[in-house]
Amino acid sequence: MAFTNSNDYISGRLPVPTPAGPEVLSTRFTLSMATADAALNTIGQIGILPAGCIPIDVRVDMTDPDTSTAAMVLQVGIWDGSGSSLSTDSADGGAHWGTTTAVTAASSQSLTRNGVAMESVTKSSSDRKLGVKVTTAPTIAQAFTLGVTLLYKAA
Repeated sequence: MAFTNSNDYISGRLPVPTPAGPEVLSTRFTLSMATADAALNTIGQIGILPAGCIPIDVRVDMTDPDTSTAAMVLQVGIWDGSGSSLSTDSADGGAHWGTTTAVTAASSQSLTRNGVAMESVTKSSSDRKLGVKVTTAPTIAQAFTLGVTLLYKAA
C-alpha cells in the first residue's frame, strides 16, 4: 500500500536543489500522513535524491503518530518503484539506509544506520525517490506529519 498523500517534490511542482560544487545540501521533505499510512508495511515516497548526488545523512521528524503510548518504527532508503519495498540494488546501497528508534510521541532523530548501506550509494544519472516504510505500526494510529531531511552532495 502506498501513502495516501504526495508533496510538491514528488509531484514535480518543486525542483529539488542540486549542488553546484562540493557543498552539502539539506532538503526537508514533509508529508501529511493519513491514519491508514501508519499500517504495518505501508511504504511510500517522500522525497528525491537528485541525479548525480549521494546521501550524507538522513534525519526523521514527526508529530505524534499514535493516540496511545505504543511505538512506531520506520525504515528509510531508496523507493524500489514497486510500492512494496525499499531498494536492495547495490547502486542504492544494497538495503534500506537505516531505521528510526521507536517513536512514541512527536520527535526528531537520526537513523540507526543499517551497516554501510548509505555510504555505499553510488551516483545515478537520474533522480531517485526517497522512500519510507512502516516496520512497526502504532497501536492506535492517528493522522500525523512526517518530515525527512536529506543531506546530500554531488558525487
